[in-house]
Amino acid sequence: MRYQTHWRLAFLLAFFFHLVGWLLLMVVVPHVFRMLEPPPQETPMEWIDVADDMGAPEEDQQEEQPPPPPPPSEPVAVEEEPAVVEAEVPEEAITEIMKEVEETKDAPKEDNVLRSGEGKQIGQPGKILHAEQPAYGVIPLKLSIAVSARIGTDGKVIRTKVQRTSGNALYDRLAMRIVEKYWKFEPAKDMNGQPMESDMQCPVYFNMKPTRKIK
Repeated sequence: MRYQTHWRLAFLLAFFFHLVGWLLLMVVVPHVFRMLEPPPQETPMEWIDVADDMGAPEEDQQEEQPPPPPPPSEPVAVEEEPAVVEAEVPEEAITEIMKEVEETKDAPKEDNVLRSGEGKQIGQPGKILHAEQPAYGVIPLKLSIAVSARIGTDGKVIRTKVQRTSGNALYDRLAMRIVEKYWKFEPAKDMNGQPMESDMQCPVYFNMKPTRKIK
């Protein structure tokens, strides 16, 4: 004799009851635990010592004062660089230089190419101590000529070369002669502080004031 089974219905009922039980646990159990939580503890009272707020006695406060600051140090004297003096070459000297230039005009040109030193590195550049400028009216034009001078270890000019020409060889030679005869220099120094040869730019202005400070 065979009995008919309702396993599908039994499976559905079991799944339904399990789902209902799971939902009840998810909703009811947290609510129960929340009710069972202990009440929050009261924050203990802090005792404040009134004597501490009133501060220390005046005698203790005077003793705890910081020491006075040390006196300011004396300023270090800064060594002043020698000022550049720009004077005018007298007309008599200009006339003499013009004669020398005229005499050497037809002479063969010397090798006035400024060559570098002996491979030394400059530690301190040279300085112009005295810069003479020609008097007004020496030539009929208003112009400036840039002269590059090779300065020796004794501060004297070894040779000169025109870097920016005026277009007139006579005026260029005149500017070079003024730098060679009247300008004074302090030689450059190498990394060991020893004098060395170096090149310096020397602008010469005719019938005009220097447009920049000569260094």
